[in-house]
Amino acid sequence: MVSSIDLGSNTLRICVMDENKNIVSSSEAIVGSARNLKKDGKLDNEAKKRIMSALEKFTHKYDLCKSKAVATEAFRMASDSDEFFREIYAKFGIKFEIISGESEAKLTALAIKNRLEKLQIYDKNALFIDLGGGSSEISFGDNFKSFKFGIVTFFNEFNSLEKMQENADCVVKNATKFIQKFNFDKVVLTSGVPTTLAALKLKMDYQSYDANLVNGTKLSYEEIKNAINEISLLDVNLATKLLGKDRQILMIAGCILLTNMLKNFKDREFIVIDDGLREGVCLYQLAKR
Repeated sequence: MVSSIDLGSNTLRICVMDENKNIVSSSEAIVGSARNLKKDGKLDNEAKKRIMSALEKFTHKYDLCKSKAVATEAFRMASDSDEFFREIYAKFGIKFEIISGESEAKLTALAIKNRLEKLQIYDKNALFIDLGGGSSEISFGDNFKSFKFGIVTFFNEFNSLEKMQENADCVVKNATKFIQKFNFDKVVLTSGVPTTLAALKLKMDYQSYDANLVNGTKLSYEEIKNAINEISLLDVNLATKLLGKDRQILMIAGCILLTNMLKNFKDREFIVIDDGLREGVCLYQLAKR
């Protein structure tokens, strides 16, 4: 049995996996690590409290100090990450490693491939996109690249619907250029935005979310685009029920980024996979045994 902790720019995710690459247990909490974080600035105090609180809660369920713990873009950006991780180690005995964007892309691709294989979905000519909170990882075959935009940092910079729509093209420009180099017939989307869209399509809400049902769900480009308006019209209570607390504007930000990235590929097949970095870290540990 192996376990992992993925401390992302928006979400903290935990996974326990057995030797047959099956997920035995998983948990997650929205922690908003990148909220109010400016480049080369410090982590927001409220974000640090949310992370500590989530770890405290999960220590009752998991033996976290035995988990392989990785951190991503928010902690690559922040100037006080090492200091914060010393605090975490002192309190919980968890040793976090800040991994590179390329490593993040490779580990995420490992998880996606494993899930596609289990679903018997052929992954040749498939482009993988992981739209994160602070960075986005895109891979095709042996090509892996991390881009410095994500739903939280995008909203931090352009904090209104109008400004996000005006600036999205410029933000995703390099990612779009990278994507255009490849000849792919399907796009596999992972991370909270596409998985939530898939859950909504399957009539689930935040509490009834089921990764097993979400895995392999197909979305169309139009469904992603239409979600911008549909989600923006939800009242706060319904948005919380369907999407989770404080996720409405971040879902909109993510849909804007995806539609701008993929507008030249509307005819492709879009497949949603729940597995991401946390599962990839577990698979990497199993492969090393």
